[in-house]
Amino acid sequence: MTQREKLLGAAVAGVVLLFAGQMVWSNIQAGFAAKEGTIEALKKKKSDQDLASRQGIVSTQRLAKVQPRSASKKEEFARATYQRWLIELADQVELEDYSELSLGGTADKDGFRTFKFQLRGNGNLQHVTRLLHAYYTKPFLHRISRLDVRPASNQKDTGRLLITLESEVMSLPTSKDLQPVLKSDDSLLVKSLEDYEQSILSRNLLASENQPPRMAPSKTVEATKGLRVEYTVEAKDTNPNQSVNFAIEGEAPKGLTVDGKSGKVNWTGNEIGDYTFTIVATDSGIPVKYSKQLVTVKVKEPPPPEKPLPKFDVASQAKLTGLVSGRDGPEGWVISKTEGKTLHLREGDELKLGDIVGKVVKIGATYMEVETNGKRWTIGTEESVADAFKRGQID
Repeated sequence: MTQREKLLGAAVAGVVLLFAGQMVWSNIQAGFAAKEGTIEALKKKKSDQDLASRQGIVSTQRLAKVQPRSASKKEEFARATYQRWLIELADQVELEDYSELSLGGTADKDGFRTFKFQLRGNGNLQHVTRLLHAYYTKPFLHRISRLDVRPASNQKDTGRLLITLESEVMSLPTSKDLQPVLKSDDSLLVKSLEDYEQSILSRNLLASENQPPRMAPSKTVEATKGLRVEYTVEAKDTNPNQSVNFAIEGEAPKGLTVDGKSGKVNWTGNEIGDYTFTIVATDSGIPVKYSKQLVTVKVKEPPPPEKPLPKFDVASQAKLTGLVSGRDGPEGWVISKTEGKTLHLREGDELKLGDIVGKVVKIGATYMEVETNGKRWTIGTEESVADAFKRGQID
């Protein structure tokens, strides 16, 4: 074999060895890659298992935490407990003409069950606020699936509402046959009931804004000692179909009362002085509005009795103007200017002028003699009858 052939054979053998080595190295690398893929898959599988395990632990912890809030496992206990609570809820918020119904329920393959209920009644916006507050402070596993609030059929009362609440309560597969009774927890809500009422009841979603009754801020009443006070509180409500109720705020004079509907104050002051009290007028709107009035009653002494007006003395304007002899005997003529008449009197006739009454007993040449209550007095010509009567009483 020539030298050239030896070199060629060596070159071919080197190429073969290089190719074989490349094949072997490729196989080795493929094996490492496969093993690395298997390792990564195992790591991912383990990570997924760890995540599932952690999620299972968290879920178990969550279930354990909410399990006391679950409805009872036994359906009859679950329904009875929740229905009884709905009745207590309606009584608590003073819902009127209420009724509750059980609407059935659902169940899934994992053992979770829900029971549906309905509560209906009449009230106003304040009832709705209290109902929702009491509902969400009860830590049941429940939720409101439907809340319907609409005006009542009686259109005369704009504040009355027909309230319908539908609720679902859940029973967990881990719950007990008879779950313990739960107490309400106000910390479940951000605000107190008073705060919610303040922010909600200041608005009426179904009518115009309610205005307080209109009344004067103060009032002074004159009264007489020993006589009943005649005073009626005046308050006008500008909102339609509303009534106003009156009451006394704080202290008031002993025996003083006010009629709640009419606002009529009834009291008799027996001592001189000034007496104050406050009247509150409250309307029936949503929310209720009120106004106050400070009343001062000034009790004074009764006025002195009025002196009777002096009566006009008719006799002072009557005079004996003439003494004549007539066919039937002497006559005395008395002219009454006030009455515009002339009396022609004979002996035995009655003389009556104002309060003076007497009987003519004698008619002389210059006088006429009259008897009153057994006492005689005389009237001279051109003399006032009143003057003659007074002179006769002195004599």
